[in-house]
Amino acid sequence: MKIRGGGQTRFLSGKGFTLAEVLITLGVIGVVAAMTLPTLIQKHRRSVVETSLKKFYTTMNQAINLSVVENGETKYWGFAADNAVSIEQFYNKYLKKYTKVLKTDVTNVKIHKNGTTVSLFTIYFTDGSGASIGWMGHDWYYCVNAKDLPDFSDKRGTGCFMFGFYPTYSNSDAAYTVKTYFNKGVEPYIGGSQIEVGRDEEGNPIMAFPTEDTLYQGRYYAKAIQLNGWKIPDDYPLKF
Repeated sequence: MKIRGGGQTRFLSGKGFTLAEVLITLGVIGVVAAMTLPTLIQKHRRSVVETSLKKFYTTMNQAINLSVVENGETKYWGFAADNAVSIEQFYNKYLKKYTKVLKTDVTNVKIHKNGTTVSLFTIYFTDGSGASIGWMGHDWYYCVNAKDLPDFSDKRGTGCFMFGFYPTYSNSDAAYTVKTYFNKGVEPYIGGSQIEVGRDEEGNPIMAFPTEDTLYQGRYYAKAIQLNGWKIPDDYPLKF
């Protein structure tokens, strides 16, 4: 096509993308997006969990350290009876003053895969996460999204994690557990009893106290993440 103007003649090319070329390009973009999007989503979810776990750990232990100044060392604290009312009283006495929460209530939490639920005193943080507190104030069931607390056992290891507050723990048979809790604040949960770490040649379970190498067998996921600098390890057994 010729265009005259300014005493000059210019030529414009009429060549453009055909419909087929456009569709092929869009198809390639779609394939690439389909291949990369799940990975990006996984990375984002992992990052959210890592940040949330570290924040909860830091926030609660800062609160405990502040409370120690006023209420004395944690080994002298009067832990609660095993019910939601008593645990709320424990929280109000030792921790409420030093934590910022939206609200508190009592939540029915499924703590075992077999469907066992327990009514637990629950605190809701301003970032949308929450923690239900059980067994005399010792067991803390934390979820990145507080709405997941009722289904804790189903979300454990991906959106929900267990912590423990056992500052006087002294079961010498479980040395690694003592190392985790003794004279400390809220720490990623490690059970004090033996767990199945494998099977012998006859298929019988091999039992042992948990160590750093057997955390996944005990579903002690928060501890594994903590030991990796609050980053989810490359060999993590669950997907997000």
